[in-house]
Order: sequence, then structure tokens, then C-alpha cells
Amino acid sequence: MAGWLTNLDKKNRLVDIDKAKGFAIFLVVLGHIVAADTPVGNEWYAVLKFYIYKFHMPFFMFISGVIMAYTFPGIKNSKDYFKYIFRKLKRLAPGYVLFGALIYVGKVASSKVMHVDGLPGGVYSELYNLLLVPSQSAGGSLWFIYVLMEMYIVFPLFIVFFIKRPVIILLAGLIAEFIPVSNVFMLDRFCEYFLFFAIGVVVVQRYQEYLSVIDKYRYYLVVLFILSFSAVVFFSPLVSKIIISFFSLPALQAVMRFRVMEIVSIWDVLGKYTYSIYLMNTILIGLAKGIVLMFTSWDGVNFLVIAPILLLAGVCGPVFVKKYIFRYVPLLNSVTN
Repeated sequence: MAGWLTNLDKKNRLVDIDKAKGFAIFLVVLGHIVAADTPVGNEWYAVLKFYIYKFHMPFFMFISGVIMAYTFPGIKNSKDYFKYIFRKLKRLAPGYVLFGALIYVGKVASSKVMHVDGLPGGVYSELYNLLLVPSQSAGGSLWFIYVLMEMYIVFPLFIVFFIKRPVIILLAGLIAEFIPVSNVFMLDRFCEYFLFFAIGVVVVQRYQEYLSVIDKYRYYLVVLFILSFSAVVFFSPLVSKIIISFFSLPALQAVMRFRVMEIVSIWDVLGKYTYSIYLMNTILIGLAKGIVLMFTSWDGVNFLVIAPILLLAGVCGPVFVKKYIFRYVPLLNSVTN
């Protein structure tokens, strides 16, 4: 499997993927500014969040699949395999555990002086959730990192045994969508997003041809993506999500390749700090929300002012912390790289 992507120059950075990461993390933060009940009189946000959640995490998983396949070094034996997954877990696991613990401690401590969404239970139940059922932990928003680690464990095996038969990988992902599984070890989310990670892995095999297609048909792809939202009327929530997510993948990447995006640097910046933003956005959103609600309500028209503040806290706050504070704290700087 060494040199398995001989048709690609891995020295070339995937600029459009960097931008796509930035856009995807922006959507994640936008969906996090309201964790529980929607502010009264702002049902429009609930509708917006409903549609964002139909595609933003599948798109994120697709991007992750592309990156995984593009940077995959190839493995010749079990030693290479374990070395690969150890390297990936070493990068992701410390941040997941550390920030999961920080969110728990922060929520418990701050609940004494301000409003806190989803106040966690005891230490032992929290530890159980953090390690086995992340979506139910205080740091529930970090579930993506947990599932991503599982993808890095599983997909090298799929690449070794099935990459020359990509239909098998995609079929396995499609079947996984409909398998009823437990949320222990996040198997439910793993099965839900396996397909989209798999699509990212598979398209890299013919990446130049794939890019040519999305460049040629970019406007049609965007229109199809918009039209796909009508699926919520005709299909079940699961099927409509699969349809919308599928059409979002080439459409959103095509948008990131528009010429105008070459002069919009915000997505590049967010793409560079995606991991830091993912780890810290809910902490800073929660802190900002807690402070604001000490002085005023966020219901009604107030939300139109407060929502951008929370969005900026979640998007720009982690970038500031990473760039200007964590640089002086080696441990935190290391686990957020």
C-alpha cells in the first residue's frame, strides 16, 4: 500500500479543502449558539438550525475523509497500522479528554454564579459518559473527535482490503445508515457518518477527475443541493438527511472553489484553526451567554444582537486564545494543534 496515491502530488496543499474546513466549522459554531430551548420569538433560528443539521456534520466527515485519504502514508503490515493509529490518537485523544474535563469543571463551577446549559451529574457518571457515551457528557459537542478517532482506526483496514473495490466501502456505509445500534462508543454516530467519510476517501482515488466534474457543473450542483431540501417533505428524517447531505458534498466544495473565494481569507483562517475552534467554541459561547444573561434576557429582538456576539465568541474567541494565550502554555498549545 505504500505510495497508493501515485496520481497525486501530496506536496500540494488542498486549498479548497482548507476553506471548506473553515466554512464547516463556522456552521458548527452557528449551530452551537443555542444549546437548549430557542429564545422566545426567534423560531427562525430553530428552522435555520434544523436545516444546517441536515448536512453540516456529514460535510465535515466528508472533508475529514478526503484529508485522511490524501495524507494516508500507506501501510505494509500490522506494525505500520498500529503506528499510524497511535499517531492519530496521540494527536486527538489528549485534546478530547482534557477539554471534556475542562468543560465539566467549568460548568459545575460557573453554575454557582451564572446560567449554564446542561448541568452535568457526578464525577463518575461524567467519566463514564466521556469515555463511553460522549454525546451525553458535559462536553457532548466533542463527540465528533471521538468518532473521528474511530474512523482513523477502521478506515486504514478498508483502504488496504477494499480500496480497489470502492463500491463495497460505499455500500457498507449505506447499509450502516439503517442499522439500529447503541450509542455506547458512539456506534450510532459512527454508523450515521461512515458513508460520508467513505465518500471522501473514495473520491481521492480519482481526485483530479472529481474536481474537473465539480468545476464543470458547479452551478448545477448548487441548484441540486438547494432543491434537495425539499426531501424533508417527502421522506423520513433519516432518508432526507442522507439525500441532502449527499448533494451538499460536491456543491459546497464547488462553492469553495469559486474564484471569489480566493479573495475571502476568513475561511482560510478558520480552516487553519478548525481543531482549536472545535475544542473551545462551546466553552466560550457558554461563558459569553452566561455573562449576557446576568444582565438581560435573550428573548425577542434581544437575540438579534446577542446571537452575533455568541457567534463571534465561538468563532473568534478560540482563535485569539490559541494564538495569543496558548502559545505561552506548552501543554494546551500542543493538544490544540
